[in-house]
Amino acid sequence: MHFHSMATLPGSEVFLALIRNTPEPSEETDQPRTIPDMTPEVRSIVMEEFADVFPEKLPDGLPPDRGDAMKIETDPTADPPFRPVIRLSIAELDELRKQLDQLLAAGFIKPNTSPYGAPVLFVRKKDSTLRMCVDYRGLNKITRKNRHPLPRIDELLDRFRGARYYSKLDLLSGYHQQRIFEPHTHKTAFRCRYGHFEFNVVPFGLTNAPASFSNMMLRVLDPVLDKWVVVYLDDLLIYSKTKKEHLQHLRSVLALLRKNGLYAKLSKCSFMQDETEFLGHTITKDGIKTSAGLSKAISDWPTPKSTKDVQQFLGLAQFYQQYVSGFAGIALPLSSLLANNTPFKWTDEQQSAFLQLKRAICSAPVLRIFDPDLSPLSKQMHPVSPSVQCCCRLTGKGIPIPSHSLPGKCSQLSGTTLSMSRNCWLSSMRSALGATTSMEPSSASTPTTPPSATSPTQPKLTRRQARWMELLQEYDFDFKYKRGVDNIVPDALSRRPDYREPDPVELYNLSVSLSPDVRDQLVQDYNDDPRLGPIYKDCLDGKVANGYSFQNNLLYFTRRGATTLAIPRHSPIRLTLLHDAHDSATAGHFGFQKTYDNLRRFVYWPHIAKDTQQYVATCEKCQRNKDSQDRPAGLLQPLPIPSQRWEVVTMDFIGPLPPTARNFDAITVFVDKLTKQAHFVPSTTSATAVDVAHQFFDNIFKLHGTPTSIISDRDTRFTSRFWQELHRLMDVKLALSTAYHPQTDGQTEVMNKTLKTMLRAFIDNKQSNWDQLLPSLEFAYNNAVNASTGYSPFFLNSGQHPRLPTALLGKPSSSVPTVDTFLTEQATTLALAQDALQRAQDHQEQQANKRRRDHKYKVGDKVLLRATNITIPADSIRPADKLRPQFLGPFTLLEQHSPVTFRVELPPFYKIHDVFHVDTFRPYLPSPESLGIRAPAPVDPTVIDGEEEYEVDEILKYRFYRRQHQFLVSFKGYGREADEWLPVSNLDNCMDLVTTFKEQHGIIF
Repeated sequence: MHFHSMATLPGSEVFLALIRNTPEPSEETDQPRTIPDMTPEVRSIVMEEFADVFPEKLPDGLPPDRGDAMKIETDPTADPPFRPVIRLSIAELDELRKQLDQLLAAGFIKPNTSPYGAPVLFVRKKDSTLRMCVDYRGLNKITRKNRHPLPRIDELLDRFRGARYYSKLDLLSGYHQQRIFEPHTHKTAFRCRYGHFEFNVVPFGLTNAPASFSNMMLRVLDPVLDKWVVVYLDDLLIYSKTKKEHLQHLRSVLALLRKNGLYAKLSKCSFMQDETEFLGHTITKDGIKTSAGLSKAISDWPTPKSTKDVQQFLGLAQFYQQYVSGFAGIALPLSSLLANNTPFKWTDEQQSAFLQLKRAICSAPVLRIFDPDLSPLSKQMHPVSPSVQCCCRLTGKGIPIPSHSLPGKCSQLSGTTLSMSRNCWLSSMRSALGATTSMEPSSASTPTTPPSATSPTQPKLTRRQARWMELLQEYDFDFKYKRGVDNIVPDALSRRPDYREPDPVELYNLSVSLSPDVRDQLVQDYNDDPRLGPIYKDCLDGKVANGYSFQNNLLYFTRRGATTLAIPRHSPIRLTLLHDAHDSATAGHFGFQKTYDNLRRFVYWPHIAKDTQQYVATCEKCQRNKDSQDRPAGLLQPLPIPSQRWEVVTMDFIGPLPPTARNFDAITVFVDKLTKQAHFVPSTTSATAVDVAHQFFDNIFKLHGTPTSIISDRDTRFTSRFWQELHRLMDVKLALSTAYHPQTDGQTEVMNKTLKTMLRAFIDNKQSNWDQLLPSLEFAYNNAVNASTGYSPFFLNSGQHPRLPTALLGKPSSSVPTVDTFLTEQATTLALAQDALQRAQDHQEQQANKRRRDHKYKVGDKVLLRATNITIPADSIRPADKLRPQFLGPFTLLEQHSPVTFRVELPPFYKIHDVFHVDTFRPYLPSPESLGIRAPAPVDPTVIDGEEEYEVDEILKYRFYRRQHQFLVSFKGYGREADEWLPVSNLDNCMDLVTTFKEQHGIIF
């Protein structure tokens, strides 16, 4: 208990005080790690194969840069918000200090001097520990809201139909696994007793955190999302129909988490269960039911005392309204209290409705997740004022699925005659069919209706009714009238007896049929087809072959009870059908199975599955726009181990960093590949090739001589002409990494991470003294034993350890080895280090190749090139990179540089290095001749001065029209439908084609 004396009232001995409970500090215990129950197969996957995905705590350092750092866009006219520090108890201050130390050590926060400042407070978690929270209400008020939607829970539940096994994953401190956009970290500043800090990772309390995190998770899980996993923020649920499938699905999801550097909390996970809790519902193999925890909360809910209490209760109760048949009718006495200008008056009617609603939720049945493949759907409904009641059951089984109530629907519709009843019924049908199930429009259902006066077979409907009937035609259902005495499942309320005449509007039935041209083409193809020709002629003579039928001069094929139009194997219509089933906007460029399913519903020809497979596999748009699901190509190719010290040097830059007093804002890192000795040189982000050359001379050449090879990334300063000329004069071979594949310079990448970690531990609050720390940190790094060589870099370079201040306390050594002995020891040590490096390199190669595959590319192959790090002129006119093609090409492989790199034939406007690693390739599959001539996929236009320019392929015709010389031209990558008449003044870039055409056709002007 904590006591705050607030004031003394003058003239009396009465005191005003605030008394509140003080949370006790959380006690750290050495309890063993909580491990959920697992089968042996699951344990092998979780505890062995993917053990790194379930750490006890998040790794130190920032999460990987996935390109999805959270941005905090604020109103530029608003002042940075800050609030006073909230008073905390001693126990809370102790906990605050402990958590700050942990966050600082992990690199999740850092000191700052931002004008922003939010206070800190604590809330107790379920496990009785304290969670540090920051009150970001001021920041949230001026933040531009990210409207990325969170998933609808009912849509997520619909995905579990047919599933029997579930695994639930809960991410470990989910928000802390996403970065804050670095220029915006200062906006997350918070103030407390121990200083002023800002977050490098997403904290709790930011208004856009759920939207940003949800967007990241959708991107991470996109390859398997809604196939066998759903995600709601940091909660993942994997669902499968069989155990074998579930193990495969679990592996695929864990592999995606590993690939993106995401971690789960093992104690909060469950694996291969037939029942699990998810988002307030209990998911079982038989269906869904209410959560025991939330049901108890509703059962224990006290009687409301105000309108706000009613709002809170109905808000929670409506979460479970799908479990309660007639929810709107039961809750009507309560919801009527929420109407505007209605005084709060709790009567026996409200109390009865309150208790009835609680009983209905707490005794709710297990609902079957609707599956249209199991059984048709029966909807029993009655639209009456003031609410519409609808109950759904699987026909003939009496098994309930989620129901729906539509309060106030009928009372909102105008009319006083029979049209009112029709309006109410049609409105109810439209809402119920769309809101009560997740079925597709084609899913069959049987609504039971009120009397036939409101049936859709009435001859005349109003305009509104006609529009609604057109919408209802999207669904596959039959109407069955039930008398009121039999239709007892929906709630039966009063009926209105008044009627009015409907508007005299006819309802027309639309139909679609084959065009005469297509019909004539099919008849001709039937006669020319060696297989279907005889069958077609027999049908004309009245002799119908087994399995075939004849109608409207067309041949139909019946298989497994389904009758489809027969198409000759080599008919040109076949290519049109494949295009419409795959390439059209209504087809969506889906994969083989969905395209094949779309086709076989309506048509058939021999080998239709094989043709569909080839068509989809060779679709140029799919090859360019769909990401690859294969393992990365190309086995790891380690660089050879040098034979001498400083023979091979790796070089890289770290920056930009906070400016120092000496105006440094970057670090140049030099590392010897053999001994791992490093030199850290303060630099600037604006350093030119000349500046870098001086750094090399001052820090490497003067100490270690000339290396035979320098390994660097493809930074522009290394590819500058001056830098290459400098290395030519020194007789140094510049070993550039292959384009956009920095694994060849992995040593410096690892060194950069180590150096950043060391800087975080010693840098001051202003982060302006890091350049003064570099000599000490360089000494510390070079004096530490390297894990790969087994020796410190100092020892491998000089044959002895450097003298430390503590060494002066020991007894000096009087023995001096001879020169021969010293050289022998040096050679032996160097050989041992080389052997250790070779073993470490072999181990790294073995581990890396487990996640990679060998390739079969060869010179002359056509490939598509991953577009991730390539910018082309057409990108300048694209509003968003997210929707740009995933691959570019096709391109020809010209030359193999190494086992995993090729030189690629690129267009001249691709101003990039033309050597690429094989994991950036995708094999290009041309369309086979057996499918006919397909329209080429449109190519990206050339952009000149911000304008799109399309390349002319051929000049077809000439005319003199409206005092202009015009040519009919075709464009590369486009079909004949894109041909266009253009004046000669628009053809400046292809005058050679114009001249050739004029000479061939004798055209003079």
